Amino acid sequence: MTDKRLVYADNAATTQLSFEVLTEMMPYMTEHYGNPSSLYSFSASAKEAIETARQKVADCLGATAKEIYFTSGGSESDNWAIKSMAKKGAKRGKKHIISSVFEHHAVLHSLDALKKEGFEVTLLPVYENGIVKPEDLENAIREDTCLVTIMFANNEIGTIQPIAELGEICKKHGVVFHTDAVQAVGNVPIDLSTLPVDMLSL
Repeated sequence: MTDKRLVYADNAATTQLSFEVLTEMMPYMTEHYGNPSSLYSFSASAKEAIETARQKVADCLGATAKEIYFTSGGSESDNWAIKSMAKKGAKRGKKHIISSVFEHHAVLHSLDALKKEGFEVTLLPVYENGIVKPEDLENAIREDTCLVTIMFANNEIGTIQPIAELGEICKKHGVVFHTDAVQAVGNVPIDLSTLPVDMLSL
């Protein structure tokens, strides 16, 4: 009789909830479940918990609490960042966006939707090492570029992009830089007080 073991290799997408997180969350699922946006006293503990969590996330990332926004997940975060900055750029006559060919579908589908609204999208290649070359980004930036969005760490092959270098190029040209860091946060050190990133999804 063979030993049947389950080998779960999709933790980058969905991971079993850790006991520590479950323990931390239980009071807010059973006792302190008030609407944190309401004014009644029962909601106060829920609001306080959210603001404490916001500060903890900010401290981990080298950000400020007011810079942290909670969404339903990585895909919504990518969508919100990309579409909001695209629309802001369009108001200034800038409708060109740069990304890479192997972004997550959350990014690529957002870009496809924006193309239907008249945006032009340039997808940079990745090479045999799975990396976007900074010089390709430099060459692709135009006067009407409003946004660059490049993932931090790839969800399928694990390559880590030269985010600091790509961010410096964007900064030099005055272009907003977004990174999908869903697979990076918690796996590689990230300090937004020094990293030249304008928006980060996690």
